[in-house]
Amino acid sequence: MAEPLYPSIVVECMFTDPTWTDISPWLRSASIQRGSRRADSPLTRYDPGEATVVLDNRDRRFDPTNLSGPYVENSSSESGVLQFTCEISQDFGQGWTVDVKSAPGQQAEIVNVSSKASGTTGSFTVAKPVGTLSGHRLIAFHFCDVGTLGAMGTPTGGGSWGTPLSTRSEGDDTLQAKVWAKTAGGSEPASYGFTQASGSDGVVILVAVRNWDTSSSEVVASQSNGGAPVMGTPATTPHASNDLELRVAAGSWGGAFGATWAPPQVEGWVERADIQSQAFTTATLAAKQLTGVGGGTGTRVKPMRPIRVRASMPFTATTNLVKNPSFETGTTGWSSNGTSVIGRESTVSRFGGYTGSVSKTAGSTICNIELVAPHALSVPAGTQVTISAYVLIPAAVIGQLTGVAIADATFDGAISNVFVLPADAAPDVWHRVSTTQTVAPGKTLTRFQLQFWTDGSHATGQVVGYVDAVQVEAAATASPFCDGSQPACSWAGAAHDSTSSRPASVTFDLFHGFADDWLVSWTGDYDSEVTVPCTDGLASLADVDRSAVAAVGAGEDSGARVDRILDSIGWPAADRDIAVGNSTLQATTLEGNGLAELQLVADTEIGELYQDGAGKVVFRNRQALLTDDRSTTPQARFGEGGAAKGRLPYHDVGITYDRTQMANIVRATRVGGIEQTASDAASILEYRRRTFPAPAELLMQTDAEALSWASWLLYLSREPELRFDELTIRPEKDPAALFPQVLGRDIGDRIIVERRPVGADEDVVREVFIRGIEHTIRGLAKNDPRWETRWVLQSAAKVGSFLTLGHPMLGVIGENGLAY
Repeated sequence: MAEPLYPSIVVECMFTDPTWTDISPWLRSASIQRGSRRADSPLTRYDPGEATVVLDNRDRRFDPTNLSGPYVENSSSESGVLQFTCEISQDFGQGWTVDVKSAPGQQAEIVNVSSKASGTTGSFTVAKPVGTLSGHRLIAFHFCDVGTLGAMGTPTGGGSWGTPLSTRSEGDDTLQAKVWAKTAGGSEPASYGFTQASGSDGVVILVAVRNWDTSSSEVVASQSNGGAPVMGTPATTPHASNDLELRVAAGSWGGAFGATWAPPQVEGWVERADIQSQAFTTATLAAKQLTGVGGGTGTRVKPMRPIRVRASMPFTATTNLVKNPSFETGTTGWSSNGTSVIGRESTVSRFGGYTGSVSKTAGSTICNIELVAPHALSVPAGTQVTISAYVLIPAAVIGQLTGVAIADATFDGAISNVFVLPADAAPDVWHRVSTTQTVAPGKTLTRFQLQFWTDGSHATGQVVGYVDAVQVEAAATASPFCDGSQPACSWAGAAHDSTSSRPASVTFDLFHGFADDWLVSWTGDYDSEVTVPCTDGLASLADVDRSAVAAVGAGEDSGARVDRILDSIGWPAADRDIAVGNSTLQATTLEGNGLAELQLVADTEIGELYQDGAGKVVFRNRQALLTDDRSTTPQARFGEGGAAKGRLPYHDVGITYDRTQMANIVRATRVGGIEQTASDAASILEYRRRTFPAPAELLMQTDAEALSWASWLLYLSREPELRFDELTIRPEKDPAALFPQVLGRDIGDRIIVERRPVGADEDVVREVFIRGIEHTIRGLAKNDPRWETRWVLQSAAKVGSFLTLGHPMLGVIGENGLAY
């Protein structure tokens, strides 16, 4: 499988409500922490999330004292300075600003833009912008590196261009510029001619404008920019607050190809041209229809501005050739060679509602599932084809399995038979298996099989394997973000069916909060950066102190109480994900600190309260760990052995065998109630007394429920446990496998972690819940990113052993603790 590209980190700030401004081009590093920092108690409480964003501030755009920067209040007549950044530093640079006045009652706007790089020549032509009509205004920006201003002749074509609006030179054979303008006539040519010194590299950006005021000339200003990659375009005083404003930055003698420009990440500005001639002359143009000009007396770089951090992961645009990949339409298109029976199940599906099953018939050792007509393939010779699927082997037959293979069902050599899953693969876990091959010369791949090789000792009719999300892609590789399933193949709303192409990328929300500060630092005379510490919405909830009201809500469940508290604070309904609670509560007067009351509700419920990466306040009830698929079924397995054994690599795992989560005496008191105590005599005898007191007077309605609360926590914590308490992942080690995990996992997800101690013959294996998520992303300024993710873990051993009626393992009365 080909590795996906590194995710793009997107940082946006809402300088002006409700518009998000992308400030990613200035990002140097970012760190994010959500959830618990360490699971050190049987009762989990989540802290407000935090993030730290470090930004390039060499042009002072994030300096709150810079009132000529791009993020200022619209309160003066000047349009303000606008900065451009070139990916390659230029020896000579210029910035230009041109304001075009709008006709009375209209808005001047761009019809179209054309541009041309000359190459090393003395003359060249530039196409007329598409859509140019008589009466439109044509404005041409001409830059070149060799010669003088005098060598740059008047443009030709159509009516006269007259004299230039303005010129600027950085010296002979450095960077020359002329800006021209004329009104289009009724018979304009298809292109216009430009001249310059022989051997010069030049660029022209030609703009057509309509709805301009024919009685006014353009306001033009320019400045030199020295030898820096960051170039400013000067402030002007426009004709009016609804001018069309053009900003152009140009450079020369950068000495390398690829001198593209970062478009201005300021509200309303749109890049319209970005061009380079050879390795020597480059220019860019951005435009905006002014609606009140910038500059002035107030900065928008201030605390409490909303900030969000996201990761955008690219897809490879491919098409799944399998029409029924997840058995959502029965077993249509699937068959067997007679040594097995194909079925369809709904209880163990990996995607959607169903999965295929393969069962043994009498005397068989190889069971298979085969793609047949009417969904047969036709992949011609010489085509690269990737065949993949998800496979699960039941624990009851894992001892009889000798391997899983993918094979050409016609056995004519179109592709080779390849074993893709070994006999010691983990049971009852979904494994993604795949092979990428080139169809042999003279052959056509029309069918294939998934083969389950066994020793034949399992019972007739026994399911030997489950199959889901089967995928065949020709001349492309499969994406780790979408597995060919139908209809459930969706990440972040990017859903598609089995025959459509994937979207270009998918976006993951990592953090959503507010800037606490803008800390400016300088290094010498050139480098500057701004550090922006942020906290998420839970911190905002902690800032709210409410006055008491008449008692309300007696008998409502804890989820309804969370909604009531959020209503009292004014938290938006759209930014919530609130479950129905398992406990009912006493009345509330809705007074005091909002976050403190929300956390007390979560403590009473033994639930989870946190803000997710998209900014939603999430409340999960205590039984979510027993009922939600992502908490009952391991979502991933980390350990040694690689994909062939269904393990994902990790960098480090923390192992702990302490008493921090242990308690053999648990006390609980509800408001107005009598203290309840649950204890374990055997644990006290073995480990001495260790008491866990409730964090405050709880809100349940009866003393009996307070005792159940204490008993639940006692069951979880009465013995110390050898546990994994953190997992560190460096996804660059296997981007295709690990970026979907570090971006897609969430608080409360269940995973399996394995570690083989030095000198041991067996792995230490633990099932754990993710309780905290930390991302650290560095090296962005050097275009050498380094990503590390740390998950805070909590053991799932005790929670996973509560009595669950109907479950084959957890439904044994007398063997499992009672949940309440």
